[in-house]
Amino acid sequence: MKLFSSITFLFSILALGITAPVKHELDSTACTACTIVVEMLHDTLGEDVFNNCIGQFVAKVCSALGIEDNFVCKGIVSDFEDTFVYVLDELIVEPRQLCGLLIKECDGGPASLNQTWLIDMPGTKPPYKAPVAPASGKPTLKVLHLSDLHVDNDYLIGSEAKCGEPLCCRPPKDGSEAFTKDVNLPAGKWGTVADCDAPYWLLTDMLAHIAKTHKDVDYIVVSGDLESHADWVYSKEGHIDKVQNISRTIKQYLPGIQAYFAVGNHEGLPIDNFAPHFTPSKFHMDWLYETMATEYADWVPADQMDSVRYNGCFMKKLFPGLRLISLNNALGGDAVNFYLYVNQTDPDGTMTWFLKQLADAEAAGDKVQIVAHIPGNDNEMLEGWAINYYHAVNRFEDTIVAQLFGHTHSEKYYVTYENPDDAKSRPTGVIYSAPSVTPMSNYNPTYRIYTIDGQYEGSSYVHRHFLSLLSPIFDEMITNSTHMGSTKIIIDDFSFGTVQTAMNISYGHVMYNLTELVIIDVFKFVVKYDIKAITEELEDALFFNISAKNFHAVTSFAWKNDRKRLQQKLISLFKKYPQQFTSIPGFNKLGPIVTAELVQAS
Repeated sequence: MKLFSSITFLFSILALGITAPVKHELDSTACTACTIVVEMLHDTLGEDVFNNCIGQFVAKVCSALGIEDNFVCKGIVSDFEDTFVYVLDELIVEPRQLCGLLIKECDGGPASLNQTWLIDMPGTKPPYKAPVAPASGKPTLKVLHLSDLHVDNDYLIGSEAKCGEPLCCRPPKDGSEAFTKDVNLPAGKWGTVADCDAPYWLLTDMLAHIAKTHKDVDYIVVSGDLESHADWVYSKEGHIDKVQNISRTIKQYLPGIQAYFAVGNHEGLPIDNFAPHFTPSKFHMDWLYETMATEYADWVPADQMDSVRYNGCFMKKLFPGLRLISLNNALGGDAVNFYLYVNQTDPDGTMTWFLKQLADAEAAGDKVQIVAHIPGNDNEMLEGWAINYYHAVNRFEDTIVAQLFGHTHSEKYYVTYENPDDAKSRPTGVIYSAPSVTPMSNYNPTYRIYTIDGQYEGSSYVHRHFLSLLSPIFDEMITNSTHMGSTKIIIDDFSFGTVQTAMNISYGHVMYNLTELVIIDVFKFVVKYDIKAITEELEDALFFNISAKNFHAVTSFAWKNDRKRLQQKLISLFKKYPQQFTSIPGFNKLGPIVTAELVQAS
């Protein structure tokens, strides 16, 4: 009873700290309260009892801070408790350092959280050679890229899609809610663009569609994350079943086509956590890797199975001159892989193995495609891993021809540069982050097919499709014989910033704080080079940014460039506020035709 009272009292102190109304006050007060509670618990209960109470303590912090609902906090803490206690025991010298882990504003966290490490790049980088564009008419290959499937076996049609939990479109956790609560947004049959994952039949329907409409697919890459986002109920049995089910489903719907998987952060147990072999054996992921080795045996060479069973990585020679490397970078660099905070340096030799594969390919004169999950320079990677990966891409830029990743759920690309601190230096590589199968994060389910230089002597095996699809003018510039000396497209009539912004928007990046002048300049580039895919998006951006200050510039642009859709939006706006706009300085300078159309419409 005394023990219970002590814990309740101390948690009450913590609750006072974490309910402070002002953020900076919350930060300092919560940190102070956390330190008091942890040190008193440790002193009162002793180290063994304290370790046993860590899970309850973290669950209380999670719930009291409103990070998640109580049932989610308890589930997550239950999954993480053994991992957390092990890592803390390795890291924490003084109990108060626990607060440095739980609350980012607290000082005094373990020094090992900020480890950096560098690994020597093998061999000598060959002299740079400008890449040569593939000749027109040469054979091509088609590559299907699936990512972030997140299949939810508990998806329930008609259930609440706006449930306020981390994952919706599932049976309510309290059965009575099905009868007492109205459904705001019912879960649809084929998935729901909300905080919902993919029902199994969405995946099978997508695969059936691919089989019917893309009969020329040569091979498949799957860049990880097979499990749903319900990470508080993850289990070995569930992960094993998901790997078996999805690999066999792909074989069923796309028979005879080789598929190459990478490990995603949601394959971890707990989520994001892949224990390197310096940890006790009870934490090891051998059961997952063994399942993958068994299920992927038809696709992965026998001489790579030891590697799969050890760290989930493998290399496959796809065609003469082309290799594929599947890299488990969640093991190597995931910033939420707690085991890495014990020792971040080259976990299980994964980076060393990766560099050897690249060096072997370079020595053989082969090109390499990389499939992995978290983009290599993404801010969710630990700095040490990210820096070494970046160095590897620069060192082997002539060898690496594709980097196929996922994780973001939206289609993005990332460019690596010869000088990482200078985006105007020479580009050395591109990471393609594929959109997701799951609608989670408010995206429609989709897949990507890349057309690459095909199988013939001297093939570059480079992706050759996106710019040609984006613009017929780009396609002409690439395929025209006068441009065959380089894969570059020379744009000398617009600034670097304008072209870069247009490319970012084309690839789905959300661009914030763009002024109307910048948008207009990008629009001029888009119009000149016939990039139709983003014209409506730019028109909407101009319209949503309209103000008395820029009305003249936007309206002039719309009429001068005959943007009918934008003109109609401006006319509709003018109808609502004719007096306000006619009183804007410069309104009469729009010209008689524009002025007449606006006035007549109102």
